[in-house]
Amino acid sequence: MSVSESVSNPIAEVDTLSSELASLQRQFSEHKMKQEEFELLSANLKERIVRAEATAYAQARKNETIARNLRLRSYNDPLIQQVLTHLLAAPSQALEPEFGVGRLPEYAVKSVTGESVTVDQRILQRMADIRFVTEAMFERMVFCPLCSSPSKVYARFTCAHCGSIDISMSRMIEHLNCGTIHQEEAFRVGKSMICPTCKKLLQRPDEYRLIGLVCSCRACKAHFEDPIQGYFCRNCKHNFTLTTAQVVDVFTYSLNKDTIEEARAHVGLNTLTEILAAEGFDVKSPGLLSGTAKEVEFSVVLRKGDKVFAVDISQSESEVDVEPLLQLYVKTLETKLTKAIFGAVPKLSNRARDMATFQGIAVAEGATISDVSHKIIEVTQAS
Repeated sequence: MSVSESVSNPIAEVDTLSSELASLQRQFSEHKMKQEEFELLSANLKERIVRAEATAYAQARKNETIARNLRLRSYNDPLIQQVLTHLLAAPSQALEPEFGVGRLPEYAVKSVTGESVTVDQRILQRMADIRFVTEAMFERMVFCPLCSSPSKVYARFTCAHCGSIDISMSRMIEHLNCGTIHQEEAFRVGKSMICPTCKKLLQRPDEYRLIGLVCSCRACKAHFEDPIQGYFCRNCKHNFTLTTAQVVDVFTYSLNKDTIEEARAHVGLNTLTEILAAEGFDVKSPGLLSGTAKEVEFSVVLRKGDKVFAVDISQSESEVDVEPLLQLYVKTLETKLTKAIFGAVPKLSNRARDMATFQGIAVAEGATISDVSHKIIEVTQAS
């Protein structure tokens, strides 16, 4: 493949390199290559695959065609299926990070069996690149520039004169009524605020204001307003500033409204294809059939003998309405097949069911994708 081809079609480059790697592994397994040569060549190919994938995902941010092709491939990834299933269970809720002992952001999703599964932020970032999800700023974290960890990074405020961390910081308060300016400690009497000059009890926040800090260094006895702010990593014993720190953005992730219907149509397809393949069908997902003007895409295309079945799947929180069923009907006008089947989780609306009956489209409804799979088998057996 030429350089220009790989730049314009990074997905094709990934496929080509992956095929080369598979061929290399086959040659090694057949003892046609020495181990040292295999390790060197395979390491090189793997690095090139990583670079090509990074290019593909970078281009996907601006190119919907590339993004959609990557999404269709990603539906086969069990972890991405779990993330989408979790988000589709409550489409309006964002996936927020939790911070464990190491203070690293962790994202937990519920699997179909109810177990908690931790998802790496890099996976979610790639899902955002190809428009599965949208991201929103949640927090900004400071990592040590040496060990690349936030686990033992602490803010340090040091003396502006000698650099000691042994400083005291006092807030300066102004009583707006009498004009007294003093350290906060002079106003504090238990949990109350009492002006040390006029002795008035300050009960409302608008009776006083914070005007700044006064710092004192216990080491050199200097007094100053603004301490020097930096960071200290106790892992590395390293002092650093914001200028040299690694600053990492942490996001929340929500379903992308532009691709949510596509996700509903594909989530659970791994389960469906496995069940149907076990019944002896030749299964393609997504499936393509030749149309009168172009190829037509379905969630799944099944073949057994001379019979061809086109299946579209749609999922909803309560019931699937007529729009995705109408899309399937339009596609059937373009192709020749034994039967069109519409799978709905958990069920069709009444008007969608009426339309399916009128247009001769078979319906497979079920509470889960597994239930729908078995209903599809029943339809094919009756056709």
